Amino acid sequence: MHQALVLVLASLLTSYLGIRYWRAMLWSASRCRLSEATRDLGVWIDGPQGEQALGTICALLKVCPKLERGSEQKIFAVRAYDGFLRFLQSFSGKPGGQPRPWIVAERRACAYFAAVLLDQRITRTTQWHAGRVTGASS
Repeated sequence: MHQALVLVLASLLTSYLGIRYWRAMLWSASRCRLSEATRDLGVWIDGPQGEQALGTICALLKVCPKLERGSEQKIFAVRAYDGFLRFLQSFSGKPGGQPRPWIVAERRACAYFAAVLLDQRITRTTQWHAGRVTGASS
């Protein structure tokens, strides 16, 4: 009985810390300015359907060459967090079918995080093509 309780409490604490970590990552990405190449994505994310932009941005990430390490894990994690938020949104909407504003804001932050990763990838690829970056390890 005690082992099950410890397992449940450890799982809850791990989940809580994981969510706090990703919220901190989303906050730090929100402080980054998008370059000219991706500025329109920021405008779109701020628009009325911005919380649904993550899928499109992830599709753009797939067609852009990957020169950095660890970005796939970040995309996977942010998509998982967005999926968790969609799950919450389906069960916790306001009367009248409106989603909760904090969930919409978090989903937009997920999309903005992906836009920042796309922006970094575009910058890195541009530098690589210009000869300023020698490969994926630098």
